[in-house]
Amino acid sequence: MTSDEFGFGFSENQEFFRWEVRKFAQRELAPGALERSRLDRMPKDILAKIAGMGILGLNIPEEFGGVPSDFISNGIAVEEMAKVDFAAGVLGLEPAASAAFILKGGADELKKEWIPRITGGDTLCCLAITEPGSGSDAAALKARAVREGNHYILDGEKTAITKGMQSDIALVFAKTDPNAGAKGVSCFLVPLDSPGVQRSAYKDMGWHLLNRASLSLDGVRVPVENRLGREGEGFYMVMGQFDVLRILFGLAGLGLAQGSLQQTMDYAKIRKAFGQPIAKFEGVSFKLTEDAAYIEAARILCYRALWLHDRGIRHSKESAMCKWWCPQVAVNVIHDCLLTHGHIGYSEDHPLEGRLRDAIGLELADGPADIMKMIISRALFKEFPAF
Repeated sequence: MTSDEFGFGFSENQEFFRWEVRKFAQRELAPGALERSRLDRMPKDILAKIAGMGILGLNIPEEFGGVPSDFISNGIAVEEMAKVDFAAGVLGLEPAASAAFILKGGADELKKEWIPRITGGDTLCCLAITEPGSGSDAAALKARAVREGNHYILDGEKTAITKGMQSDIALVFAKTDPNAGAKGVSCFLVPLDSPGVQRSAYKDMGWHLLNRASLSLDGVRVPVENRLGREGEGFYMVMGQFDVLRILFGLAGLGLAQGSLQQTMDYAKIRKAFGQPIAKFEGVSFKLTEDAAYIEAARILCYRALWLHDRGIRHSKESAMCKWWCPQVAVNVIHDCLLTHGHIGYSEDHPLEGRLRDAIGLELADGPADIMKMIISRALFKEFPAF
């Protein structure tokens, strides 16, 4: 992809970065990836290696241990790592998730204390938005934050929190004004070793290295200085950041699909049936050819959306398209790859069955397909009063 295509593409620096991340992923992440996928948390040494590449500090100012960059480069890092290690690819979202929230809304002391820890790989942060009774409707939160002097008292339950069992801090979204709807939601940085915080792990079909958790908040005291932004800005803060996160999640899924497709094409060249490699049968090769086209089309959609983001051009519709379409592409491609491998691909000893489970999880993360279609529909039909 060059900069002449559709007005966007990889610059020389971005292309160089892509090759550097690809070599890093093959050298440091690919070995042991299957064995790690069965663990319940990312090993610290792997996190340190990702941080050492500067990936956890992309788009973060140097004064906080970051690397001035662009979001196309962030997408490149996510995609290339996810080709060999899906969890590592998702961790590549950190600069656009936790660090970005703190950078935008945190007081200077809060930024100095926590952002270098995140970019250096010493601290993991999770976003605590979802609750038992509210997922995509972030304005319907029940968790409460009541101010008492120089502190807030947080009570409530957060559920399905990615990395919740291994994170050190959480960005908790809670109502400071229960009667103000979306305008009553605020965001707080909460150390997860605070008194009153309890966690319980989910037993999920996938995403094992990113193990989800429920967080129970019972009278958790948080200093006023730990609030990000002003009271009532939390909803708008998270909605704005979701636009870029959804694109990056899409690229994580496509990386997962690309790694699976390449492995399957290599297998089809050597696996023989009826005296010849199965790649010579159109029933095999045509299916994988279609998968390659679907992946490439979805990649172009994602990188164009990041190109728009880097230029400050509104892209909520394009982001929602990425989040709807890419996980579906990933699930379909990996399913085809598993079937091409036959009974071997269905075994836990082969990475494809785990990749399929991880890809299905992407269909749920940060908003399912129907929510994305609502966003797209409203943008397409905005001239109609009903929308």
